Amino acid sequence: MIEFVHTSKSFGNHIVHRDINLKIPKGKITFIIGPSGTGKSVFIKQIIGLMKPDSGRIMIDGEDMTRMDEKRLLSIRSKLGLLFQNAALFDSMNVFENVAFPLIEHTSKTSREIRDIVHKKLLQVGLKDIDQKYPSELSGGMRKRVGLARALALTPELMLYDEPTTGLDPIMTDVVNNLIEYTHKSTNMTSVVISHDIKCTLKTADNIAMIYNGVVVAQGTPEYFQSTDNPIVKQFFTGSADGPIKIY
Repeated sequence: MIEFVHTSKSFGNHIVHRDINLKIPKGKITFIIGPSGTGKSVFIKQIIGLMKPDSGRIMIDGEDMTRMDEKRLLSIRSKLGLLFQNAALFDSMNVFENVAFPLIEHTSKTSREIRDIVHKKLLQVGLKDIDQKYPSELSGGMRKRVGLARALALTPELMLYDEPTTGLDPIMTDVVNNLIEYTHKSTNMTSVVISHDIKCTLKTADNIAMIYNGVVVAQGTPEYFQSTDNPIVKQFFTGSADGPIKIY
């Protein structure tokens, strides 16, 4: 569904991506992993068109996003759902209003239809009877789930997760991880997860790509990553300070 073809991205003298080649298969869960500062979140910003590579192409369903005009880009974005790292809920809106927001902004559905969709999406992520609560009244895990319900409101074809388990305790991390699996299986959408959580990655991913030093250093199944002799992968998975990954 998505293909990065020889993409590069720099910020001043800092090279983030130097030659990225990556294929993200349709209908699968792909985890993008790598050490902090390797530009994993830059991937998501490029996929949704908030940021363009300095060179190369980013293909979505055969179309080059780097050459789209704003109108076509908006059309592509309507097919995407994004769960931000901190859920990014509107503090001044209650739960119902947060989840309903994209439906109100981007569809002509009736109030009754919007209400039914909001409640369906909240139930899908394991929440009910919290319509009138505000983000400040919710736990971190609940905010993540409300954010996921909002991202699913428009039934996207591609779901993007930016480090969805960051800041959560181990139990809630497993809950969110199970939600990613359940959401994927119940919708058959394509999912891309930016993560540094090795346990979640091995449990959930169909496909894994690891970035280091501006390139994709390994790509394959969880079984491949568990058995490979690639020293970069082995160091990252064991969490050792010794190895080819430099600590700055």
